[in-house]
Amino acid sequence: MTTRSLQFGDIITVRFPQQNPQGREQEGYRPAIVVGFPHRLGIPRFLLIVVIPMTTDRGQTWAIDSPNLYPLFAAGVGGLRSPSIALLDQVRVLDVNRIVDFRGSLTPEEYEPVLTELQRMISP
Repeated sequence: MTTRSLQFGDIITVRFPQQNPQGREQEGYRPAIVVGFPHRLGIPRFLLIVVIPMTTDRGQTWAIDSPNLYPLFAAGVGGLRSPSIALLDQVRVLDVNRIVDFRGSLTPEEYEPVLTELQRMISP
């Protein structure tokens, strides 16, 4: 799979690297939402994509308390196997070689809250 075949709102399985030293960043194999393509701005040095990591929804209070920062997605949406939380506070740039699999795509209506809140987070 290349970045040319991916679209905004696609959900992919990626392999996030282990962090050293250990921090709060997501690691391991997990779903992520595709939210950016550096090649749209020019010729990048490397094939990279911008993603939002996801984690399983287990009723965590931090997600319930901040739904704009942690949008919830039901099992089945975009090919997700279980209810999941998009972690907008963990935007990551990854080498395309870390893509393991394609899961599915969010509809424009499902993707819109992610895009809206990302724009709010980075706009002055």
